[in-house]
Amino acid sequence: MNPKEIRQELHATPFVPFRVHTSDGKHLGVMHPEMTMLTRIALLIARPVADPTREIPAHYDSVSPLHIVHLEPLVAARFVGVIMTRFVLPA
Repeated sequence: MNPKEIRQELHATPFVPFRVHTSDGKHLGVMHPEMTMLTRIALLIARPVADPTREIPAHYDSVSPLHIVHLEPLVAARFVGVIMTRFVLPA
């Protein structure tokens, strides 16, 4: 994938969390653009921490844009979860 396409998703307003699908079948979540660094040869994605207000990520994943197959927005899945939890009746 062209790094410019990735940059476009990272700078979208409003930002929409997305999943990165790679050529080897793996996928990585990007929940916030500040948890990434994009260069021409790599997209670095910090791994989530339990409390982002107090912790700084210690680990990251690196993937070459050449191995990124597609980006999948995560808003639809979150929206479905909200709808489903709204209509769940108490036991």
